[in-house]
Amino acid sequence: MEASIFKDREVFEETYVPPELKVRSEEARILINRYSKRLLEGTSSTDITVIYGSIGRVGIGKTTLAKFVGRQLERIMRANGVNFKFIYINVYGRASLLHILTGLVSNLDLDISVRGAAPIEVLKVITDYLYQNNMHILVAIDEFQSLLLSGKLGPDDLYLLLRVYEEIPPRDGLNRISYLLVASDIRALSALRERVPQVESQIGFRQYLPAYRSDEIYEILLQRAYLGLRPGAISDYLLSMISDVYGEDKGGDGSARRAILSLKFAAELAEAEGSSVIKEIHVRRALAESAATSIPISDLRNLPSHQLLVLLAITNLSIEAGGWVSTSEVRRMYEELAINYGQRPRGHTQFYEYLEALERIGLIEKGGKGKGRYGTLRLVPDMPPDRLKEVLEHILLDTI
Repeated sequence: MEASIFKDREVFEETYVPPELKVRSEEARILINRYSKRLLEGTSSTDITVIYGSIGRVGIGKTTLAKFVGRQLERIMRANGVNFKFIYINVYGRASLLHILTGLVSNLDLDISVRGAAPIEVLKVITDYLYQNNMHILVAIDEFQSLLLSGKLGPDDLYLLLRVYEEIPPRDGLNRISYLLVASDIRALSALRERVPQVESQIGFRQYLPAYRSDEIYEILLQRAYLGLRPGAISDYLLSMISDVYGEDKGGDGSARRAILSLKFAAELAEAEGSSVIKEIHVRRALAESAATSIPISDLRNLPSHQLLVLLAITNLSIEAGGWVSTSEVRRMYEELAINYGQRPRGHTQFYEYLEALERIGLIEKGGKGKGRYGTLRLVPDMPPDRLKEVLEHILLDTI
């Protein structure tokens, strides 16, 4: 039996944080320097930083950057004798103040029951603990936009959480809680401005992360291959092949996450066949499988029903004709689908607003005059229309 192609499978897990960042190193340096200065000098105000990406882009390193910064800060503060702790809380699917407070209490090992207690009382226990232990914490809240969309968290709750020392003045004038908010895109900032403008105005730093280019994805894959695969298991040519598929500059979605998963799957395919190396056929099969599972189902469920109907119209036409389809055909099919689903078709202006919205979030692409495709549309290339049709019809049946 051949030796395993893998040296360390954990390197390919979504939760893995590498020992150094090959691509986001400058962003990490800026954030680390910013927090280090505040922690070493002492601060009288709570710092709030937001990391966000482009609309419709995932897998661009927001979570990895936040965790890397937190872990580096723990190392730096320990070396400087500062009692500091990094706390990471993901609120996706659990967007409530209860979940966040439970996470804080658990990470600080506090003996207090959160459920049934008034939030301000729980925060009072937390701030007292930090004061008594001369301790500072940086709280990373991932998927922060979920809090803004949740009906379980009102503006007052957000204000209390993010500006806790306004409600509970510190005994020694030091605000010991800072926040690193990880949001999907800039819409989270707009929503925060609308719901709690007092908090949005206090955001001290905004870190935007663009989608990865192919050369950047290559550097990330090269690092993961070195750390996680046996030497010689994959060639530079095959790493470049994966990078070119996902690189934003080559027409991909700029997702390092999907690129890493494709590399992992290619390695698993090679290992299952007893091959000592990853071959081109393994990479091509992994890329095809990735395309078949790339439907952003959670994002689709948040779309209004008529946007879903327009997207289904484009999908149906794409299955029939493939590639680019005309806008006029899409509108006719949308009107038919709306009637079939018991809805009144919207007018010309609203229809084009739906198209604009679908393009903004990265689900469709509109043809331009320079491409000779004026008046045409297509699905983003990595979404297989037959699979998308099944997903859309299932969601529509649930929502209409």
